[in-house]
Amino acid sequence: MGIYNALFIGASGLSSFGEAVRVVGDNIANVNSLGFKSQNVNFSDVLSQTVGVTRSNIANQVGNGVRIGSITRDQQQGSLQNTTSPTDMAINGNGLFAMRDPATAELSYTRAGAFILDKDFNLIDGQGNVVQGFAVDATTETAVGNVTDITFSNLAAQAQSTTTVTAGITLDSNAVVLPTGTVFDPTDPTTFHYKTEVNAFDSLGQTHAVSLQFTKVGQDASGNIVWDWHSSVDGGELTGGTAGVATEISAPTASVLTAGVVTTPGTQTVVFGPSGELVQENSPTLTFNWANATPSTIDMNFGNAAGQGVLYPIAAADAQGITGNGLDGTVQMAGSFATRQMTRDGFASGFLDKLETDSAGKIFGVFTNGQRRALFQVALANFPNDAVLSHDGNNLLSETIASGSPVLSLPGAGGMGTISPYALEQSNVDLAAEFVKLIVVQRGYEANSKTILTTDQMLSSLMQVKR
Repeated sequence: MGIYNALFIGASGLSSFGEAVRVVGDNIANVNSLGFKSQNVNFSDVLSQTVGVTRSNIANQVGNGVRIGSITRDQQQGSLQNTTSPTDMAINGNGLFAMRDPATAELSYTRAGAFILDKDFNLIDGQGNVVQGFAVDATTETAVGNVTDITFSNLAAQAQSTTTVTAGITLDSNAVVLPTGTVFDPTDPTTFHYKTEVNAFDSLGQTHAVSLQFTKVGQDASGNIVWDWHSSVDGGELTGGTAGVATEISAPTASVLTAGVVTTPGTQTVVFGPSGELVQENSPTLTFNWANATPSTIDMNFGNAAGQGVLYPIAAADAQGITGNGLDGTVQMAGSFATRQMTRDGFASGFLDKLETDSAGKIFGVFTNGQRRALFQVALANFPNDAVLSHDGNNLLSETIASGSPVLSLPGAGGMGTISPYALEQSNVDLAAEFVKLIVVQRGYEANSKTILTTDQMLSSLMQVKR
């Protein structure tokens, strides 16, 4: 029977090396498959047969051929290729993207991050599986809740009314004090020195041109220069107002002068020291009763008044309670009036315009009103043994008994990899190494075929013994 066994041994070699060619061929075929991990074939011998035992109890064993011992996956990361799509992502390090099949609700996993948006603005792969992630709190920008579908349907940036205006203005120190008894009138430019404007938003996102007027009053007892300020808008934008007529907001008390010296600052006043720095800011909150929206309250911030020091024996007064050097906002200098900077919060309503992703896997929405906020954070899955996940095709993997159950977490946490946005992970197949393997497997196959041929010749010789 020994000579016949040689035939089967050769056949086991042909079968095993034939399977090895399949593995190598599969690696080569997937050289451009996103996130593909190449596989290696490990051979092992077949249980040997004892053909005799010597007097020294040494067994004489003959092998019974070869078989595929294992097919292992090379988990080395593939190279990253940059793309121009904001929904393309690659994983740097450990982890797999989690995907939910909308038909069965079953989860599968992949390293291929070529995602797109479907008609319902769900983030999906090419087969329609929905990418899984965590919703992000808009205020803290941290992930909250459980893993869910990443979807961007019905997203909008609601309008937000203006609550703070910060004014960086240069008032001319050479301005001449207006005649005694001049009463401010927003419709009469002779009753104030300078005027500037800022656009404020109401609760519906409508913009309103708010005017700020400044009037130089004179010096106080310490030699500081006092200016009163006022605010006004078109009366047609206010409840009960008249369109086309500038209407002052609130009714501020003007500064009081005694013998040409400001003895009592007004309720809306900015006071400047000898170097033009802001040393006192009286700025109460203004209430705007809009005609077609809910009332708005706006704080006017003219900068941080200078703190107490050698030049200022009394503590500065700042409406926001924050002191500084007095030069970061509104100042008084010799020269022309200028509005250097005017900032305000609030914004109009807007719609989702585009998406952006960072290395933490956070997906940000950029809206048509210029707002940008975090919407979702991609979830990554990690298995105790991801080398034995089942291949389901289409670059997808699924859980097996040997792989263990996945842990879903955030990128960069607990050993998870990070995200490279605008990039895709390529196959880790090394073509040069695969061609070398192919040569080795081919020679092994040929050698085993020689075993069968030789055994056949031996059987032919045996048949010639008797004619």
